[in-house]
Amino acid sequence: MGFEVHEECGIAAVALLKPAATHAPQQLFNLLLQMQNRGQLSAGITTYNPKRLRLLETHRGLGLVKEAFSTANPPKHDHLMHRLSGNRGIGHVRYSTFGSDNALYAQPFERFHGRTWKWFSFAFNGNLANYWDLRAELEQKKYHFQLESDTEVMMHHLAFQNRGDTKPDVVDAFKGIAEKFDGAYNIVYQNADGELVASRDPNGIKPLSFGQNETLFAAASESVALESAALDAIENINPGELVRVTQDGTVEKKRFAPKTQKKVCMFEFVYFSQSMSNIDGRNVYESRYEMGRQLAKNEPLTFGADCVVVPVPDTAKPVADAYGFELGLPVLQGLVKNDYIGRTFIESADRDAKVLAKFALNKRLIEGKKVILVEDSIVRGTTTKAIVRILKTRGNAKEVHVRSACPPIIHPCFYGIDFSTTKELIAGRHRTNPESVGTGITEAEENAIQHEIGGDSLHYQSIEGLGKAIGFEDGAKSLCTACLDGKYPTPCGQKLLQIANDKHNTSPARTYQQRG
Repeated sequence: MGFEVHEECGIAAVALLKPAATHAPQQLFNLLLQMQNRGQLSAGITTYNPKRLRLLETHRGLGLVKEAFSTANPPKHDHLMHRLSGNRGIGHVRYSTFGSDNALYAQPFERFHGRTWKWFSFAFNGNLANYWDLRAELEQKKYHFQLESDTEVMMHHLAFQNRGDTKPDVVDAFKGIAEKFDGAYNIVYQNADGELVASRDPNGIKPLSFGQNETLFAAASESVALESAALDAIENINPGELVRVTQDGTVEKKRFAPKTQKKVCMFEFVYFSQSMSNIDGRNVYESRYEMGRQLAKNEPLTFGADCVVVPVPDTAKPVADAYGFELGLPVLQGLVKNDYIGRTFIESADRDAKVLAKFALNKRLIEGKKVILVEDSIVRGTTTKAIVRILKTRGNAKEVHVRSACPPIIHPCFYGIDFSTTKELIAGRHRTNPESVGTGITEAEENAIQHEIGGDSLHYQSIEGLGKAIGFEDGAKSLCTACLDGKYPTPCGQKLLQIANDKHNTSPARTYQQRG
């Protein structure tokens, strides 16, 4: 995929289980560094310290984690870590398509109140599909909004759960928001009363894990981040459950929403999550390797000795390794990713120039060869098209055959990935009947996509093959494949698809995900 698609964010929570410890910000900083892949636009931390007047202290900044926390300026970084010193807290890294240069959109969001249980900070991963309905409801009650952000809507609803003169049970508060929210919403929450919460939405669309040892509890979007903290017995938080750390340090797992069909975002396995992470018992690397086996198993062509397999780095590498092994073909690094370019590596409208800045071309490996280009997915198609063109014009490849580990993406995502309209999806644009659900694409539509990207052939993974590769017991039933088949796991997701397919509808819900 290269650099076409972004996910919303990553979240983390930490509680130091030794009362005198105050290094929570360092622990959170390390967890966020391990999840930099999930967000590169901003980062933030809120910590709790009962020994300072400002019980909750928040810092948010734009850029990478190291930029947001000024590691290039050691005195400034040390001062910041000292100011944030505390025994528990939450953290966030963010990727979005709106408000990216505005620190107001950075998380965590903190809401001050004189009563400690009403003073809280939180961060979340996902997207509320019923954002506009929730916002309209609040506006009718004379709430004022500073931003176009579902985070702000969520903050008001969390505050509403704390209304009254008696402190509510935090589990009941999360039950209340589960009755209101539709979409993907993993939340980390810290109040000034000393309670810490990490919760996963009822469908479990986004991953969330936790672990602990004698001195530390931590939760994070990526299990590999927890491995780096040397935690024991790392496990997933189940959909509709939360893990709470009480004021006295007791760790409790509680259910706040009824059990429903788990629907993990398939893109977490295809692209977003780090290959070392585990999601609900499935290893991401193993799943990607099996995607390559499934691709090879269903390969429609026969390739000879003049063929080489070239992955688009880095996510497609295990896919290509398995694909090549199964077919007895060499897997070569014809493209090598430049890891030092950075997220704003080139200011150019020239797609070829961007690709050449992002990837180095090893011409000697592909010149005169038939190249099987293995992608993790093809979303908008612009980068794939440019890579195919470069392999042929600059690399002198004889042919370029494109293989995608992910089935055709034909519908918008309403749960936190930045493709919110059908027209921006190459497979969606080429469908002759875009309103149809669950039918995939036809051979003629696949041929049209192949022609647009310039490949000599094109073959996608099937949804069935993807389900087998990821390896849940019920196949693809435990996966959110809405962008592949139009079957959204929540009522508002289904409603938004109908709105998106209505060409005459001008409702803001059509562009809701541009908020950020």
